[in-house]
Amino acid sequence: MDTIINKVEQSGIVTLDLLSYKPAKTDYSAFDMVPYLFHGYLLQEKLFRAEMSLIDWHQYRNKEVVICCSNDAIVPYWAYVFIASLLQPHAAFVCFGGLEDHQQLIWLERIKVLDYSPYKDKKVVLKARSDVPEAIYVAATGRLMKRVQTLMWGEAGSPLMIYKRKKTI
Repeated sequence: MDTIINKVEQSGIVTLDLLSYKPAKTDYSAFDMVPYLFHGYLLQEKLFRAEMSLIDWHQYRNKEVVICCSNDAIVPYWAYVFIASLLQPHAAFVCFGGLEDHQQLIWLERIKVLDYSPYKDKKVVLKARSDVPEAIYVAATGRLMKRVQTLMWGEAGSPLMIYKRKKTI
């Protein structure tokens, strides 16, 4: 009986599946400005600051937080900066974005801070998935190219060559 040889395993190719870093909706919190605006549309500084002082910011401890405004209110930029300054000591990560962007913003941040050292001088294939946004692949590519010997796209059995580091003498 012939032995089955796994040529993919022998090739030394490492697969990176970026979908595994996608945050679940329960992984992050949204801080919506609307409940803290007068009639949901107007920021009154004195009232706003008073309401911010009543919030227990510890509830955001070690959470990934996206600051947003869920309606079309015109919120002065300083208010977002103020919220970020209150969240920063507690949250693992704070960013600003629209409601539809929350998950992708957190996902993108995870890709940016991912430890890429295990891929140093390796042959890496980015697993092709239609449910991973282009921005995620682009962010990972920029970081991988600084470390990998070869970067490919698709599946380990039949990858598409993207980048190969030139040999230096």
